[in-house]
Amino acid sequence: MWRRKRSWDAVDWSAVQHAYGPAVEVPDLLGRLRSRDREARRSAYQRLMKLLVHQGSRYEASAVATPFLVEIVADPKAPDRFAACQVLAAIAVGDESSWLIDRPDVANARREVERQGHLTRVQLEREQAEWAAAGSTDHERRARARRNEFSDVESDRDAARWQIAAYDAARAGVPAYIAALASPEPPVRLHAAHLLAWFPEERESIAPALARLIGSEPEPVVAAVACVAAGLCGSVDNSELVNALSARRGSDNRGERWSAVLGLARLVSRPDRPLIEELYGCLSGAVGPIPYWPFLHGDMATFAALTVRDLDPSFAPDRVQILIDRLNAPADDTDRYLLMRAALDTAFPNGPVADGTAFTELSDDQRTAVVGLQRSGILNDGMMVSMLLGAYNLPGDETAMTRWCDSGADR
Repeated sequence: MWRRKRSWDAVDWSAVQHAYGPAVEVPDLLGRLRSRDREARRSAYQRLMKLLVHQGSRYEASAVATPFLVEIVADPKAPDRFAACQVLAAIAVGDESSWLIDRPDVANARREVERQGHLTRVQLEREQAEWAAAGSTDHERRARARRNEFSDVESDRDAARWQIAAYDAARAGVPAYIAALASPEPPVRLHAAHLLAWFPEERESIAPALARLIGSEPEPVVAAVACVAAGLCGSVDNSELVNALSARRGSDNRGERWSAVLGLARLVSRPDRPLIEELYGCLSGAVGPIPYWPFLHGDMATFAALTVRDLDPSFAPDRVQILIDRLNAPADDTDRYLLMRAALDTAFPNGPVADGTAFTELSDDQRTAVVGLQRSGILNDGMMVSMLLGAYNLPGDETAMTRWCDSGADR
């Protein structure tokens, strides 16, 4: 067991909450991370993940525990530094798939947390009611009102506060994560690169570090992860990153080559046709999870789908059809819900259709998306699909959708 003075002893953990209550067991778990027993370390990391990040939610304890995990990453002699990076990534972003889909504006969320911190409960409830009334369709207004019935404004404010606090606590460790890119252990370099993907506000220091790693990394999977991280946190048309990723684009390793394409598609302001074709090749060809590739648990095809969605429409006029084709011919492990959301986001960039819109009034892309969803068989896959359809003010199941499409009448 680690013998130096434990700085977490100064924390009153009984006054700090994690997912299941007072965080009294957290200091013991932190101590086990330095154990000589590998199984003790592994179980401690697993338990910390469950306590500090539950279904994407973060808590006060998440932020309080984060500096001690950063210490592990910063210590070259610490065991399992890669595991600390994994927990820190979860603390920073919660549910990675939601982060990639929603593309949150962290700076704006930080300002909103600060603003709401000065509001009374009455003021918060007034804002909540105004938000519900501001929905763009009847369906959206009703959905917002239902959400308000089952929420508490002060609890919501606290949740937002802890989310930002946890993110910022993890962000403070960026210098340690950059230093970890020089580790002789490939898993440490890999997970440090993955962790750096989520802090675009620190791109001025992160981008040169990732460029150096991509230029010198001997392990294809580490280089692959660094390429995607560069695409997520780098600035558009950063020549250093673009040159580094372009060199990896010719790799014989498909995972490395496709990752370079995924990164470049986000970094260049005007992607050429060969790059877009390679991106589509990744979307259709990345069958099965990619070993040791941490984004979306190795689902490179779905990551490619989200990248296609984010392309400027002028550079990929057929992107809706590409996403629908993938949804209709998925691999066994494909997250069809994410593909569906990517297709709808692409076809309906301005959000929900107006009340009373007929199917015949939709654009070509929108009709392609709706018909493709019907053919895919996904429309009766449960509440999440129905809620997603409702978010675009579309009929909520296959029967209603078919009736709408066939009639062309107002709903």
